[in-house]
Amino acid sequence: MCSGSWNSKNKIYLSLVVFRQDNQQQQQRKQPAHAPMALRRKRLRLRRRRETMRRSDGMEMEMVNLKLYLENRCILEENERLREKASALHRENLALRADLRNTSSPATTAAAASSC
Repeated sequence: MCSGSWNSKNKIYLSLVVFRQDNQQQQQRKQPAHAPMALRRKRLRLRRRRETMRRSDGMEMEMVNLKLYLENRCILEENERLREKASALHRENLALRADLRNTSSPATTAAAASSC
């Protein structure tokens, strides 16, 4: 066969060779059919694990938040009780000072009168 003579058989053969080479190159570039599915499963497992970790961290954080809230409420109640107690002690202190002034005033006036 001369290089210049082309018939339909040669054209078909050449197109099949080119098609096979293209097809082989595409398949070499592709991963096996099961690999993308395995990657999807792995990613899904990782996503689910992360979500459960977030949920558990969220639940843990909610429990910590609740404990701190309750502790804060107890501290506020105790603070209010101590404030009332301090106020009562302050009133008692003022009353005792007033009594002390009243009882010591006549004694000092009597002592001052007797010394004259």
